[in-house]
Amino acid sequence: MSMSAEIAQIVPESLAEAVGLQPGDCVLAINGSDALEDMLDYQFEVTDADTLELHVRHADGTEEIYELEKEPDEDPGLIFKSPLFTPIRTCNNACPFCFIDQQPPGLRPSLAIKDDDYRLSYFNNTYITLTNLTARDRERITRLRPGPLYVSVHSTVPEIRRQLLKNPKAGNILDELRWLKSLDIPFHCQLVICPGINDGEALSQTLGDLATLMPEALSVAVVPVGLTQYREALSPLQAFHAESAKAVIERVDAFKAGHPDTKEFIFLSDEFYLKAGLPLPAYDDYADFPQLEDGVGTARMLLSGFYELEADLPEKLPCPTRVFLLTGRLGAMILQPIVQRPNVIQGLYVDMLTVQNSFWGDAVDVAGLIMGQDILATLKDIDRTCYHAVLIPSVMLKKDDADQFLDDARVSDLAHTLDIPFLVIDDPYSAEELVDTLLSFQPEALPA
Repeated sequence: MSMSAEIAQIVPESLAEAVGLQPGDCVLAINGSDALEDMLDYQFEVTDADTLELHVRHADGTEEIYELEKEPDEDPGLIFKSPLFTPIRTCNNACPFCFIDQQPPGLRPSLAIKDDDYRLSYFNNTYITLTNLTARDRERITRLRPGPLYVSVHSTVPEIRRQLLKNPKAGNILDELRWLKSLDIPFHCQLVICPGINDGEALSQTLGDLATLMPEALSVAVVPVGLTQYREALSPLQAFHAESAKAVIERVDAFKAGHPDTKEFIFLSDEFYLKAGLPLPAYDDYADFPQLEDGVGTARMLLSGFYELEADLPEKLPCPTRVFLLTGRLGAMILQPIVQRPNVIQGLYVDMLTVQNSFWGDAVDVAGLIMGQDILATLKDIDRTCYHAVLIPSVMLKKDDADQFLDDARVSDLAHTLDIPFLVIDDPYSAEELVDTLLSFQPEALPA
C-alpha cells in the first residue's frame, strides 16, 4: 500500500525546516518503507531512530531524498495534513439515528463521509462500531495496541444491536470488546438510547455486560438519540421527553446503586437531566470527565467553574459593555444562572439569545449544530445599534476552520453583514474564558 503524507506545517527551528522541507510537500517513504498507513507507522519509524531518509514529492511533482541526522528522541518537526495517509474506512451500517443520514441534500461532500475507522478513533476520539475490521486491521491492532479507542456499542443484546445498526453481523459486539480487553487495549463506550428499543431492561443488561469488561472498559456514556427534520427515508424513532428521560435516569441510577464499582464508570449526558428538569449530578460524580465531547458533564464543569470565579467578579466595568451571547435551547438552560450574575456588574449587560435551529429542525437544540444562517435569521431583525459584540462558542464552528460554520457561512462574513464583531469562546467548557472575554473586551465607542 503506497503512502502519501502531505505536510501541513513545519515546526520552526526543527530538522525539517533546516533541510528545506515545505508545507505542501508529500512524504512518500521513510527509510525505504512506502507501506506506512498513518501516524502510528510514522511514529514507529521516527521514534528512537538516529537517521531518517525521507523520500519527498514536491508540489511541482519533482521528487527528492532528504537525509536527517537526529537524536533518538528528537522530533523531525513535521505536522501532517491528516493523521491518515490512506483513505478513511467508511461505515457499513445503516443506523436510523445516524446524523449523516439525517442531513438535507446539497451539503458539502465532506459532511457525508460516514467514517468508521479505528485509526481516527485513536487519533481524534471518534466513535467506531468495530463491524468493518479486516483481517489486516485485526493484525495491526494486535501488533500496535492503539488506545484508548471509542466504541459505539448502543446495546450488547445481539438482536437489538443488529436491529439498530441494520447489520446482521453487528450482534457480536461483546466478543469484539472482549478481544480488545484481551489485548489490554483500553476503550470508552457510547450508548445512543432510542426510546422503546434499547432502553428498559435491555439498557440494564448492556450496562451489566460492559461492567464485566472493566478496567479496560474505561467509561460508558449514555446519550439520547438526536433526530432532525430530514428523516423521510429512515425508520421511525421516538424523541425523548421529560418522562422518558427521567425513566432512563432512574434506571441508570438504580443500576449504579446496585453496582457501586460503576459509580465512576457510567455517565448520563447532560441532555437527559435538562430534558427531565432534574438537577445535574455533583462535580465529583463525573470523576475525571472522560466523556466531555459526548456532552457528559459539560454543564456541571461550566457551572462549577463559574461559581469558583463568582466571588472575584468586579462591581463595575471601566467601560460600558453590551453583548449578545448566542446558544441553543439546551445551552440557554445551562447558561441562565451564569448570565444573571454578570448582569449585576455595573456597566455590563449580557443578552442571551436562544437560536432556533430552522436548518436541522426544532428538535435539534444543541449549540454545536447551530448554523450561520440560523444566527443571521436570529440577529438580522434585532436592533443591534447599542451592542458591542456577539459571543459564540467554538462548538458551532468547524474543528479545522475557526471561521466557518457547518453550512459554510463564515464568522467574518456574518460580522460584516450584521456590522458587529463576533467573539469566539475557544473552550466552551471554560467559565474562566467566558468571564475573561466579557471583562477584558474593549468595545469601540458607539455612535451617539
